[in-house]
Amino acid sequence: MKKVLAFSALALAALSANAQLSIYGLLDGSYGKSIADDATGRKADFHSGGDDGSSQGNSTSRIGFKGSYDIGSGTKANFKLETGGIGSDGRVNQGGTFFNRQAWFGMSGSWGEVRFGRQDSLPFQVMAGYDQNGASNGVSAWAYSTVGPWGPTRDRQSKALNYISPAFGGLTAQLGLTLKGNDANAKDTYSVGLTYATGPFSASLVHESKRTQTGDDFTSVAGSYDFGVAKISAGYADASDNNKGVSLGVSTKLAGLTLGAQYSKNTKGLKDEAVELFVNKEVFKNTYGYFEVGHAKNNAVANNKGTGYAAGLIFVF
Repeated sequence: MKKVLAFSALALAALSANAQLSIYGLLDGSYGKSIADDATGRKADFHSGGDDGSSQGNSTSRIGFKGSYDIGSGTKANFKLETGGIGSDGRVNQGGTFFNRQAWFGMSGSWGEVRFGRQDSLPFQVMAGYDQNGASNGVSAWAYSTVGPWGPTRDRQSKALNYISPAFGGLTAQLGLTLKGNDANAKDTYSVGLTYATGPFSASLVHESKRTQTGDDFTSVAGSYDFGVAKISAGYADASDNNKGVSLGVSTKLAGLTLGAQYSKNTKGLKDEAVELFVNKEVFKNTYGYFEVGHAKNNAVANNKGTGYAAGLIFVF
């Protein structure tokens, strides 16, 4: 028995030496209402970042587990499990699925990284970083216009296979595949993303084939440049004949504050248009205060408009 216990202890010690495991998360608490709330006449309230289907405040409250284990020959096994949409009442409110945000495993090495499972759609992985206010839940101009460079929706895909290449001279490629399975209305979805980053400049291109029999292909480009005194970003998206448009953003730092504005307009049939203003600051270690306000309207539909705002704190651990 002593030999078995000793062997088990040695095995656990060896595992710990080669494994990296961590728990992480984010909590968002705010007062305000989303653009969608205002459009339907709802009043402002205190919110967690997971309330109302994670449509309130700036960020979605979440907790996750991630790990990496050296399996030899310069290769690592990786995983990430993340639950989000944690509401004010403590419930996970996105359809009852616990690991609703991330649930994937994969391998990585000098050749790149492969991931399989539930994860952000490839367009969102490539393009979300160009939104200078973190793709706000409640007031994102790039989201409410429906022509943000990540696509008409900020979604995730289950049973998705993704490959991320190593960087070659600043250029990184991503490839994605999601099979239709037994859904008769679905189609096998292929996606590709390219990002070139050097110094203060970054630019990306993404394309995704249509997900359903009656859907549309999606293509977008985006870029940003940090001038030091200010950072600008811009994107163009083409999702369908009635869903094309531009997105713009600018931010600057002043007295420890980050101040910014973003605008997005669907130039085709839907005619959605949105603007957003934001300010944020790290008030304590890993704790950020923010205020944001946004307005959106659908010019193709009479009286279809709303104004949302939120003042809150985000704690990251």
